[in-house]
Amino acid sequence: MANKKKINIRATVVAWMINKSVPLLNLFRRPTPFPYTLNQLRDFPKQSLGAETAAFLDKRNFNFLPQYETHDVFHTLLGYGTTTTGELRLQAFMWGNKSSSIAGRILFIIGSLTLPELWSQLRDDFQRGRRAQKVADLNIPILLDKNINGLRSEVGV
Repeated sequence: MANKKKINIRATVVAWMINKSVPLLNLFRRPTPFPYTLNQLRDFPKQSLGAETAAFLDKRNFNFLPQYETHDVFHTLLGYGTTTTGELRLQAFMWGNKSSSIAGRILFIIGSLTLPELWSQLRDDFQRGRRAQKVADLNIPILLDKNINGLRSEVGV
C-alpha cells in the first residue's frame, strides 16, 4: 500500500507539471487554427474520428484545450487516456513515431524518470509508434469525417 501511495504522489507531481507547462508552452506555440469546435465535432458521422473525439472529451467532461485540439484528436485516434500515464504513453508513441515536439520529449523524459515502473509499457508504446505511419504528417481536419477504425488500420495502430 505504501508503494502505491508513492506512485500516486509521483504521478500527481508529473500531472501538476503537465498542467502548469501548458500556459507557458502556449506563449511559444503557433499551431494552425483548428477549423472545428467541439460542438461541431458532435455532429460528425457516428464512429468518425470527429464524433469519437467529441465523445472522448465529453466522457471526461473536457473541452478542447486551446491550441491543443489536434493533440486531443491524437489521444482519441491512438487510444491513449488523459491520465498522467496515458499522457506519457502518448508521448512515448509520438517520440517513437518521430512526431513528438520538444515539449513532449521533455515531458516524456521527466515523466519516465519520475515513474520508472512505466518503462516497460513506455518502451512498448515507443515501439508501437515506430511501427505506425508518421501521424505528424496526417492532415487531421480532413480525416475527421473518416471512420476511426478504418483510420487506425490505415495508420497501423
